[in-house]
Amino acid sequence: MNQENAVLTLTENAAKMVRDLTSNTVDPEHAGLRIAARSAQDHELVVSLSEGPHDADEVIEVRGARVFLDREAASSLGDKALDAVETESGGVSFHVA
Repeated sequence: MNQENAVLTLTENAAKMVRDLTSNTVDPEHAGLRIAARSAQDHELVVSLSEGPHDADEVIEVRGARVFLDREAASSLGDKALDAVETESGGVSFHVA
């Protein structure tokens, strides 16, 4: 697959977890999980809930789940799959493969 056209995919578990997390936001229809670089110089990615995409975000919608990627995240994760599991404490842990 051409890296330039590659898009992050979501497993069924990840899509369900994103839908569950965003269902309790002020505007669940537009909310999503945002993945972004911590800073312009940092390649570390941060995951957070967002009421909507930022201006330059790439928006991925899969099975009712919305994920927003900033430019750095979209470039880094384009050919990857996002998965999620529920932790023993009831939280969510996201993994990229």
